[in-house]
Amino acid sequence: MRMSHINFNHLYYFWQVCKEGSVVGAAEALFLTPQTITGQIKALEERLDGKLFKRQGRGLVPSELGQLVFRYADKMFMLSQEMLDIVNYRKESNLLFDVGVADALSKRLVSQVLETAVVENEQIHLRCFESTHEMLLEQLSQHKLDMILSDCPVDSSQQEGLFSLKLGECGISFFCRQPVPDLPFPACLQQRKLLIPAAVQCWAQTA
Repeated sequence: MRMSHINFNHLYYFWQVCKEGSVVGAAEALFLTPQTITGQIKALEERLDGKLFKRQGRGLVPSELGQLVFRYADKMFMLSQEMLDIVNYRKESNLLFDVGVADALSKRLVSQVLETAVVENEQIHLRCFESTHEMLLEQLSQHKLDMILSDCPVDSSQQEGLFSLKLGECGISFFCRQPVPDLPFPACLQQRKLLIPAAVQCWAQTA
């Protein structure tokens, strides 16, 4: 029989056991008895028609089914906690919005983009964090950032759940201490050392 719904309390207890590493640890974190936790997990196993844990030494580790369920449960409950944090913060003060900024971007350009994005007198508190494009993507995928500003697009096939939007373009000027060969651009740069404010592969993708 195909399932149409699931008890999220049972799923939450299972998620806590995985995070704490044991039934006893989850019971202490939730202020419940181990018997209660065990009963809830058994009910979930009956619903899913499979074992969620297997014995490994004296402890329990997720089974193949358990690993699958945990991956989805982890995303669900992390997002729900993020939602509660935002709602609670908004009740207390301004809406908090965390923005990651690639260290290769001009701060003046970033400032102009953010000024355009934020409506005047709107209660939004912006926090900016500067790092590399790769580090910012990792933090974004972990829901530690709400968005990032970067000079590199996101490869959606490699970054599940992330996508990018082109906001605009800006010019780049090239300066050289010695005359460049009489060749068309960019061939004239091939015989000169070049310092660029980003990863080489990003420039290769957009060239």
